[in-house]
Amino acid sequence: MGTVGVGCLEQFQEEGFYTQPFPDALRSEMLAHIEERIYHVAGVGREVSIEKAAASIEDGVWARQMHRAFRMFFPPLADKIYRWAHKEIASEFGVDTMEINRVSQTELSLNPQLQPGDLVVYWRAVRPFKPDAGRPHRDGTFWELELAQGYDPQITFPFDYLKDCVKVWIPLRGCSEKTSLQIVPRSHKMDIPISIDETDFGKRPTIGAAWLQQYGQAFMSPPPLARGSCIVFDMDLVHQGPRHEQDQLRISAELSLIFKKW
Repeated sequence: MGTVGVGCLEQFQEEGFYTQPFPDALRSEMLAHIEERIYHVAGVGREVSIEKAAASIEDGVWARQMHRAFRMFFPPLADKIYRWAHKEIASEFGVDTMEINRVSQTELSLNPQLQPGDLVVYWRAVRPFKPDAGRPHRDGTFWELELAQGYDPQITFPFDYLKDCVKVWIPLRGCSEKTSLQIVPRSHKMDIPISIDETDFGKRPTIGAAWLQQYGQAFMSPPPLARGSCIVFDMDLVHQGPRHEQDQLRISAELSLIFKKW
């Protein structure tokens, strides 16, 4: 697989995102890891479909066992994803040095299988007709919250979490045009009111209702996502996971890339 083509960086700067193909072989490895975790939590064998296995997990158990600390890809798979990202994405931005943030102390304390220095490359599963999808947000706000709370991403060079970072979202299973990640193009250039709310899962950013009312119809899913391509987007681009109302489990993966640009 070569570079994604002329104009991708220009599109990223103007629209806040671009899409590019993702290798099927790597997708298969990632799905095998995720399915193993879901079957383990459900306590059933593979004679049961992955949808039935996920549906058998009580909501409270799902919330605890599907904390991000338990959704990390371990080495060597995480390292393989990192190498793919360096080859296919860092070069598109014209940088040689790229890193991925590392797991937090909280995540290490929750999941004894994690090791200090493990990469934050993780997956997400959304069950059909369940409130598992996230509300509209900007990832830059999460970076701001985590850094303010003392999170150390263990990057070996100085960086600006807005200017030097990009997000990569990878559809793995059950991501159709209606159920895949939705974005608001050009929203990375907008001044958007955001408040911070206390929730059962900690502090979470909330985009102002007036903005959502005005721009809610602008949410769209780039068509290549439904065909398996991944999306690379700006940390300030507004996006959401829509409510999942199809029978197949929706599974995706994501990671942040930090570039050294000087």
